[in-house]
Amino acid sequence: MVRLSPGGEELCRVEVPFACPTMVCFGGADLQTLYITSARAGRSAAELARYPLSGVVVSVPVAVAGLPEPGYRR
Repeated sequence: MVRLSPGGEELCRVEVPFACPTMVCFGGADLQTLYITSARAGRSAAELARYPLSGVVVSVPVAVAGLPEPGYRR
């Protein structure tokens, strides 16, 4: 996962323990925690053997606060 400048320059790189990240969002009181979800369903046995943490959610502290996700209403 990378953070890019508006001009496309790589500013930060976050290594994740899986091959297929699916979504990201910011959380925590200061919005400086990046949550990254990953896929497990449909991944090959070889990929799951190489990346046994596929399907988990990881949290990573980041230096720059993100934006909150809009709430969901029914």
